[in-house]
Amino acid sequence: MENASAIMGIALLALFVGPIVFMIIKHSTKEKRKKKNLYRLATENQMKLDQVEITNSLILGLDSNTKKFLVIDPKDQTKYDVIDLKKVGQSVVAKSGHQQKIGNKNKLALTHIGLELLKNNSKEKMKEVVFYDEDDNDSLDADTQLFIANKWDGLIRKNLSA
Repeated sequence: MENASAIMGIALLALFVGPIVFMIIKHSTKEKRKKKNLYRLATENQMKLDQVEITNSLILGLDSNTKKFLVIDPKDQTKYDVIDLKKVGQSVVAKSGHQQKIGNKNKLALTHIGLELLKNNSKEKMKEVVFYDEDDNDSLDADTQLFIANKWDGLIRKNLSA
């Protein structure tokens, strides 16, 4: 009877832990595939990435030596942009949203966060990298994406030709 109890306990443990282990392995494999594709595209474009970010909504890479910024759409990894930061004059984190009252304070409830890259000697938008869009189900929470957008804004500003 003791063996039967032990076997049943192990079976129940496997039943509950198995799906979790499966999801972790599946996510890890997906992440490795995305990273491998990022480095392959970087190599094809003569880039050696020193900064990398992989999220549900974006795959980003930055080469500080060649001053190039790689942006890949994770849904369709054949869609990507290589942005020459020598042609970018300014980087700005653009936020939009609506006022929301929380207690006594008004807070901006973010609906869109993007990193706008403006052309040299112009206020014309060259590219917008969208970090958060309320309508997009792949985005994480807005505050997390705002932090990531500010991080990349800082990295890009360091690599702009002044």
